[in-house]
Amino acid sequence: MKLRFKTANPGGLKQAIIKMVKEGKLNTWAILSSNGIDYLKHTQQWGEKGVLQVTDNKVAAALEVEVRRLEGVKEEIKDFEGYYLGRFCEIIFVNFKDQFTAIEKV
Repeated sequence: MKLRFKTANPGGLKQAIIKMVKEGKLNTWAILSSNGIDYLKHTQQWGEKGVLQVTDNKVAAALEVEVRRLEGVKEEIKDFEGYYLGRFCEIIFVNFKDQFTAIEKV
């Protein structure tokens, strides 16, 4: 499942989230870089199961978020993606509530 946050500035929203994580302002998240892509990794619950891939989709005018399973994890993504997506929504609702207009499941 992928969530799409409709926003006029998807790249700016993505960079603002990554900046907050790097500055330690979202202390339950860390950046995990792999093959030139920065992923969000939860540092507490569920952190060893997967990561969030955050993509700025300029064509759809949206920030898209999708859970990716870490290598070696046997569980299906559907078994834990709701927790990751819920925690990400918490970031958006608390810190960026004025920077998106709608959320779609795609």
